[in-house]
Amino acid sequence: MLKIILVTHGNLAKEMLDTASQIIGKPADDGFATFAVTTTASVKQEAEKLQKELATCQDGAIILTDIFGGSATNISLTASKDLPNCHVITGLNLSMLLTAMNSRKKLSAKELAEKIEADGKRAVINATELLIKGL
Repeated sequence: MLKIILVTHGNLAKEMLDTASQIIGKPADDGFATFAVTTTASVKQEAEKLQKELATCQDGAIILTDIFGGSATNISLTASKDLPNCHVITGLNLSMLLTAMNSRKKLSAKELAEKIEADGKRAVINATELLIKGL
């Protein structure tokens, strides 16, 4: 089964997973992991820790990070660079995580990565323009 790993600055990963679990109504199973990146984190050392986690992912992994170009993404890309069945997707939002939670048992790593990216983009809406000014 695919592993979903959230890698973010501070405690965002843990809090996002807790929030998504509340919405779904059940805690995330052991197919999920979170990594907190601090301001003192070494890309090399943190990437080595993440590589150990990725080594247990027989069916592949999806790594969701908070922002492109940030330490969390750099660590994730370094750790997964030699793993063809591992996908790093940046711009983590709650919609992306809910998609991952609801679809990871049904799709391949590549299919799930594509769905997470598409659903995350679809979730970004200027509600003011759409609902208030559009009426």
